[in-house]
Amino acid sequence: MASSDDSARTSRAVGIDLGTTLSSVAQINDAGEPTVIANAEGELRTPSVIYFADETVLVGRDAVREAMGNPARAAFNIKRSMGDADFRFTVDGESYTPESLSALILRKITQDAAQQIGPIRKAVITVPAYFDDARRKATEDAGGIAGLDVIDIINEPTAAALAYGFSGKGDDGVFLVYDLGGGTFDVTVIEKRGNELITLATDGDVQLGGKDWDERLVEELARRFREEFKADPRDDRAALAYLTLTAEEAKKGLSRRKSTRVPVSYRGHWGNYEVTRDEFESLTADLLAMTQLTTEMVLEEAGVTWAGVNRVVPTGGSTRMPAVLAMLERMSGKPIEIPIPVDDAVAMGASIHAAILELHSQDRLVEFTADTAARLGRIHTTDVASHALGLVIKDHQTLAYRNDVLIKKNSRLPASVTKTYQTAHDGQTSIVVRVVQGDAPDPEACITLDAFSITGLPEGRPAGALVKVTFSYDTKGRVHVTAEDVSAAKTMTVEINRTKGMDPSRITAEMTRLSLKSVE
Repeated sequence: MASSDDSARTSRAVGIDLGTTLSSVAQINDAGEPTVIANAEGELRTPSVIYFADETVLVGRDAVREAMGNPARAAFNIKRSMGDADFRFTVDGESYTPESLSALILRKITQDAAQQIGPIRKAVITVPAYFDDARRKATEDAGGIAGLDVIDIINEPTAAALAYGFSGKGDDGVFLVYDLGGGTFDVTVIEKRGNELITLATDGDVQLGGKDWDERLVEELARRFREEFKADPRDDRAALAYLTLTAEEAKKGLSRRKSTRVPVSYRGHWGNYEVTRDEFESLTADLLAMTQLTTEMVLEEAGVTWAGVNRVVPTGGSTRMPAVLAMLERMSGKPIEIPIPVDDAVAMGASIHAAILELHSQDRLVEFTADTAARLGRIHTTDVASHALGLVIKDHQTLAYRNDVLIKKNSRLPASVTKTYQTAHDGQTSIVVRVVQGDAPDPEACITLDAFSITGLPEGRPAGALVKVTFSYDTKGRVHVTAEDVSAAKTMTVEINRTKGMDPSRITAEMTRLSLKSVE
């Protein structure tokens, strides 16, 4: 148990890497260094798997083990469903959203960490840089359901760069952060100037990660088993769960060895198949090529060539695959150095960001040493808009609605843009302002963030009355929109409050419901 002194000290905020396959907690320690905190099992990373047992909710290694026997009671890869309002996991007649499932993971890892550092109240949680607004809000809501005060959401590549910069292991120059996790992929170009980290460009795929490499191996093993025994283990949920686990272990083994053998069982049949690293890399070559294409695109958007990249920073557990490191060395022409474990850099960077926010907070309950405060106080980060923001307008030539992008993707934050439009038809007495996220010309291919109206405009005016719209996008990702009817002198300003997420009353109700469950 934590002592009373520990309890006072540990109001210090933590950084949380909430991953698709693994999650972890880190905190700036008394020596001023970011440290990943072990869970109750003594491991630095907890599998992001949930198993609903009769009396308790298991999270982590125990959940993985139990899921092998009864996969219908297990939830995994939850991060890929964040922001999906239609997703539900149902067990024992109870339904769980991605936010609620993620909250159970957060409860497990924070209550474990609290055994060492005392009560945890404030946290910074990381997200892939390419997460859209709905996914970011869902992550924040998950923290709220878990009883945490989420003081910020930070992009994973920015967090990794912070860890390198704070450690003194990153000299000034341009970093390319290649983040391949269990379920998501991002690549970000960041420039380090002294204590300032400036994001230049980012892109990614929230449905690409190490699990896709696993699935290719599952398909290959199932094919071999089917040819030998005329039966497909993927037809049974328990057999598939076991096959998926063994495929993941085989993938990890192939990162250390040139070949491995994988057992597969189903309907009383037992197969045992050798898989070589070359075979595995051939099966997954197109997945790796997708990440290479994204990397080249981000460099182009950043206006940087490989010659201008000073350091390649791999992060995320899937970067352990030799093919990934070989590709990065081949593309960059530089040796890849990994001074910080790829699984830990994101959580460590999040803890640094949490400490910086706490240092500048008016209500902080803990103090830092003078040296640590000085180091933290010098750090400054500048991010970019990972998605474009636009306004739905009616094209006066085609009469079709289209997305007029005002803040382009990868615009440096904060950003503000003003543009003047015209009313569409005679006698128009109201204006509808619909704000969308995305750069597709078709509004239906974008995500609507919000819509509001200016009403009560003068009657009888011809089409073409001027309407001035200002978009402001701040460093926290909040969007402010001001629309002004110039001639009528009517103005409305709206802060886009991420309306697609849960409202505070729902978060409180869900927190109360889940608090009745024991999480181990």
